[in-house]
Amino acid sequence: MKLHRFYVAGKIPSQGVFDVADTNLVNQLKNVFRLRTGDSVIMFDGDGRDNECLVQGFLKDKVSLEIQASYPSRYIPTRDIWLCAAIPKKDTFEWIAEKATELGVSHIVPIVSDRSEKKSLNMERLEKIVIEASEQSGRGDIPAISPITSLDESIKHIKQMSASGNTEVLAFHTEGELFQDDIFDKAKSTALFIGPEGGWSESEVELFHKENIPVKSLGRQILRAETAAIAVLANIVFT
Repeated sequence: MKLHRFYVAGKIPSQGVFDVADTNLVNQLKNVFRLRTGDSVIMFDGDGRDNECLVQGFLKDKVSLEIQASYPSRYIPTRDIWLCAAIPKKDTFEWIAEKATELGVSHIVPIVSDRSEKKSLNMERLEKIVIEASEQSGRGDIPAISPITSLDESIKHIKQMSASGNTEVLAFHTEGELFQDDIFDKAKSTALFIGPEGGWSESEVELFHKENIPVKSLGRQILRAETAAIAVLANIVFT
C-alpha cells in the first residue's frame, strides 16, 4: 500500500519517537487524510531521506510519530539549477513553480520585468505549492524561493555566483540563437532566465548582451511563458 508523504519543517531524529507540532500538518494528517493511531506515514525534512513512521497518537495541537525505517528519498536532484522567471499573468507562476519543483530546480527566482503585468505573488501560497510538489514527486529536498526582484538585481546576483566560472548562464528569447543542449557542462550550476508574455523587452535583451549572457531560442514557434519555462527545464534535466 502506498503511504502518504509529508514534509516537516524541522530536523527529524535518526530514530525513536518525535512530535510534530505544525497545526496545519496535524490537521491535514488527522482530519483530511484521517490517519489514526497505528497508521503508517512517510515524513521527510529535506535532508534527502524518507522516514517511515508509525502514528503513536494525536493531541490537540501535535502528533507523535515513531520512526520504523529510514532510507534515501526516491528522487534527490544532483544539479544546481536556478530558474529566474518573469512573473506571468494570473496564477501561472504557481504552476511554473510546481512543475519546476517536480523537475528538480534548486532555486526559483521570481522577476518583475518590463512586460510583467502582474508584480506580486502570494509567497506563502507559493511555498505551500512547492512543498506539496516535493511531497508528491518523491523529491528529498525543497527548492528555495527567492523574494521578488528586478531583472537587474537578479543578474547581479547570478553574475556574482558565476564569478568562479562554475555556473552556466542563459537567457531565452524568441529572437535568440537556436538552443543546443550539448553546450552545457553538467558538473556546473545552471541559471536560466525566462521572460513573461511577449518576451523580454529590447532593453532587457540588450542588458543580457551587455552582461555577456547568451540569448537562446527554442525554435520559431511562439511559446507561452509557462510552456517555455518547462520546455527549457526538461531539456536541461533530461539530457
